[in-house]
Amino acid sequence: MSRRCALWCALATALLLGTAGCTGNPGAGTAGTESGSQSEEATTAAAPTSETTTAPAAPITTSEPCPYLTQAFIELTVGQRIPRVETITVEGQPAPDCIFYRNDDTASVAIDLTPYPDPIAAQNAALALITPAAMPITDIGEYGGVLVTATQTLLAVTSGPLLIYIVTNQPSSLQARTIATTALAGLPPA
Repeated sequence: MSRRCALWCALATALLLGTAGCTGNPGAGTAGTESGSQSEEATTAAAPTSETTTAPAAPITTSEPCPYLTQAFIELTVGQRIPRVETITVEGQPAPDCIFYRNDDTASVAIDLTPYPDPIAAQNAALALITPAAMPITDIGEYGGVLVTATQTLLAVTSGPLLIYIVTNQPSSLQARTIATTALAGLPPA
């Protein structure tokens, strides 16, 4: 889960600073490679066990259309030209995350889909993302809120155990709400 948090924290920062993109796996680094080589040495010295640990699959980023929101819809909703879309497929998600980029290659809209074990966990995650200062949302999904700042809008809503988190580069709750409603309608049934 920390990998996903790092990815979206970096994206939110990119939207705030007007720069975009994540380079590589946010959880990767020197510490990860050092611990990986130490565990390999320990594995060869230790007797085999019945437990096997596998690292979660890395997200796969492609320049494919978002399957539940079109570029044309985003352009009309936010009033910006969107020449590029990235989809980020994460194992266990019902659909990929989508990032819509402006002409200057900064993110205009980012949608993150995160499944949780149950609806309460998803609601707690939504509250943590938008803080208690957010305006509650009761007409989209089952639970959520929207927080508008001077430079961006953060919206988090849940649908059962699924958290839909949207970041836009404009201070407009109306745009974020329209995107959330359309994204929820376009997702495959659970």
